[in-house]
Amino acid sequence: MKVMIMVKENAGLDSRLDSRFGRAAYFLVYDTEKEKVLSIDENTFKNEDSGVGIKTGAFVIEKGCRAVVGAHTGPKISEILREANVTMIAETEGTVKEVLDRYKDQLQG
Repeated sequence: MKVMIMVKENAGLDSRLDSRFGRAAYFLVYDTEKEKVLSIDENTFKNEDSGVGIKTGAFVIEKGCRAVVGAHTGPKISEILREANVTMIAETEGTVKEVLDRYKDQLQG
């Protein structure tokens, strides 16, 4: 399963979770089956005036992620992700490695 995790820096599994969803600094995509980081993308729309949550949701879906780990989402993005059958995990503390360990059972595809 591909998982998108909102992070503060480009440090692989040591990246710290970002407390923002649509305005996170980076989006890390991790494959739980291959047990590896597939990509770390800078959030190019984090500084836009509006619509960043919707754009983030579209990016999650475009990347083929079946789960997302980050801050609580607003009602519009929550509905979009639910309709796309994307599991949402509200978590903002720790590193990517720590969160993957903590939610290992829930993130298996």
